[in-house]
Amino acid sequence: MSSSPSGESAPPGYALGLADGSYGWYLKAAIKARRLYRFTEVVQLLVSAAIPVTAVFHPGNARTPAVLGGIVVVVTGLRAAFHWQDDYVRFSQAREAVEAERRLYRTGAEPYADTSTRDRVLAASVTRIEQQEMGTWVQLASPHRDSREAEAP
Repeated sequence: MSSSPSGESAPPGYALGLADGSYGWYLKAAIKARRLYRFTEVVQLLVSAAIPVTAVFHPGNARTPAVLGGIVVVVTGLRAAFHWQDDYVRFSQAREAVEAERRLYRTGAEPYADTSTRDRVLAASVTRIEQQEMGTWVQLASPHRDSREAEAP
């Protein structure tokens, strides 16, 4: 069991529970992001392909192709706004980084060989992984400046 700077001890199993919880969250989030990305990819492809087909089968009716085109625009906007493919990659990388730390911890490999510090090191490693992933998300979610603004004095 390790002590915190305030002298309090973390309960037994806290660090591994933290790592397991983080792993589980990243696993579920990656699966959800992958499913949403794939679903919108398929919808976009099918609806895009249906536009010329409806124009051929219903010449003179511009409404159906126009509505389908609007759906493509909305789906494209959703994908750009929510970054599901980027999320899938980020969450998968974080999940695998946490898994690597869990394996080292469970086998007692460095940096987890010292039983007096291993819980503290694991908690710090998981926190670092989560903070790195969050930092990437912040960069992705931050509004991008126009290149002309970047060049202004």
